[in-house]
Amino acid sequence: MARKSAASSTPEVTLAERWKTLVALAFGYFIDQGEGQAISVLFPTLQRLWGLSLTNLGTIGTIRNILQSVSAPFWGYAADKYSRKKVIIWGTGIWGIWTVFCGLTQNFGQLLAIRAISGIGLGCLMPATFSLMSDTFPPNKRGRALGLLEAIGVLGIIISTLGLGFLASPTLWRWGFISLGLLSVVSGILVFFLVDEPVRGAAEPELAGKITAEAAAQYGIKFSDLRKVLTIPTVWVAILQGLAGSMPWVVLGLYLITWMVNERGMSEGITFADPHGSATLAFAGIVIGTAISNILGGVIGDWAERRNPKYGRTIIGQISVFSGIPLSYIMLTVARDWSFWPFFLLCFGTALMISWPGKGSKEPMMQGAVPPELRATAFSMTTFIESGFAALVAYFAGRLADSIGFTQALIWTIPVPWIICGLLYSLFYWAYPRDAEKLRSLMATRAAELAPEA
Repeated sequence: MARKSAASSTPEVTLAERWKTLVALAFGYFIDQGEGQAISVLFPTLQRLWGLSLTNLGTIGTIRNILQSVSAPFWGYAADKYSRKKVIIWGTGIWGIWTVFCGLTQNFGQLLAIRAISGIGLGCLMPATFSLMSDTFPPNKRGRALGLLEAIGVLGIIISTLGLGFLASPTLWRWGFISLGLLSVVSGILVFFLVDEPVRGAAEPELAGKITAEAAAQYGIKFSDLRKVLTIPTVWVAILQGLAGSMPWVVLGLYLITWMVNERGMSEGITFADPHGSATLAFAGIVIGTAISNILGGVIGDWAERRNPKYGRTIIGQISVFSGIPLSYIMLTVARDWSFWPFFLLCFGTALMISWPGKGSKEPMMQGAVPPELRATAFSMTTFIESGFAALVAYFAGRLADSIGFTQALIWTIPVPWIICGLLYSLFYWAYPRDAEKLRSLMATRAAELAPEA
């Protein structure tokens, strides 16, 4: 017998509610991204202050990323099982106090330990956010919404890169961590007041205006459902391409500023007087390009899905990945001796082209292939595998830089992995159309179960 809900149907999420949710989640991501950039910007100062090596930098990034990725499945399951809003408040608002403690450390060992603890809480935000966004925005608007979310989050990198650049000194670096930790607490407060948690599945076309919280609970996740996530081919393709595709971003975020300072002779702080230019400003160019690129990728991805629901998002994602190969290689080699402003424009242009796949392609396809009650878990599993692998890359990139040279190490860990990623992206042509059709059939079945009897 079909399962029925005793409660009346839930109204669709209004535009105002969507914007409130997006603003609150984006601010949390804004702080999360800025916090993730803190070590990269402040490391040249700590390197001189504490006599650290590039391997030490890689170790900090690796430990943080490993613990963040290992904790992600726990946070993902918790977000699918319980209130996503409460999970975010706990993991960002309360856990952010550990970032404050980073600013109170006295040596590398203390910083490494506190940074590791803070990494555990950082795994909570995006799985819950990924699920919330899929129930707030319908399929044909998710690319733009995710792109805007990412762009606002990336602004956290821009502002933190610039702000931390002013604090990159032996006397001020501590305030960088302290301020980011306090802002993380503020983000939890905003989520508490602004986010109205939607019913799971509320944005699916078949269930919009029909599904209730009571009905959604009938399809709630069970621990035994975890294996179902790993039977969805689209999830596996997302993981495989992500293993290669996430490497360059980890390396860029962790090492590029230090590379520009050490190899190009650029200033680490904000300055227009140095003839070699400012590494912080050049990196800001990359981040600005990334922010715009995410919005652009989201819009193009939604357009591509309307034009070709089966293959549109895969095509635009693959174009973006392949464009990053020659552009990043030129940035690390030919452009090494360019003056600052041409180099800045190359950094900006490279970022503008290579950031479409995540929010415009892969993530909307995952949302379009995974049932609503499993989406946070699916996202966290991909994060667990991708980030864990990328964390090892962060460590070995540092070791590689110490052994074969900084530039050669970056060539092997940025453009080369993108070649592999672009090829693996082709598997979406096979996986996604089949999985999307299965999900639409499942949602239609649930809609029929929830329909009142004649």
